[in-house]
Amino acid sequence: MSEPPFEIVVADYSSSMEEWQRAYSAPKSELPELTAEQKETARSFKISEEEYARGVLAGLYGQERMKHRARRLGDHVQSILDEWGSGDRVVAVIYDTDKLRWILGIQTAGGTSHVAFPRELADDIIDWGLREQLKELKARLVQGLGREVASKNK
Repeated sequence: MSEPPFEIVVADYSSSMEEWQRAYSAPKSELPELTAEQKETARSFKISEEEYARGVLAGLYGQERMKHRARRLGDHVQSILDEWGSGDRVVAVIYDTDKLRWILGIQTAGGTSHVAFPRELADDIIDWGLREQLKELKARLVQGLGREVASKNK
């Protein structure tokens, strides 16, 4: 997949059970090199460096999954903006771990606006393309960008 035309910020290392299983079955050659700080953390928790490295690898797998989801959400929102013909463009997709939401930076003629979407809404759109949630996404965009959209585009 090519580089997205917008910045993606996913700071969290959340991992699914599948990512943990994948990390624990990965060959040692695929494990990330630990920093001195990570090695010290492993020692303080009384776990092996290999076990700690597998946890780091699971986190990296989770981060890649979230970056992929961010790309899909950003592309989806950009396609809506393109339909509206506003000339607006997605410039950033940020995952807010603390509030379980996505924040999109959208460049408009008047500057950059930020629009937040709950994770559940984004998940439904990314995973299922549900029409009801798509309507809610569009409504949040209209409200977040502070504008009216022609009725044919709602």
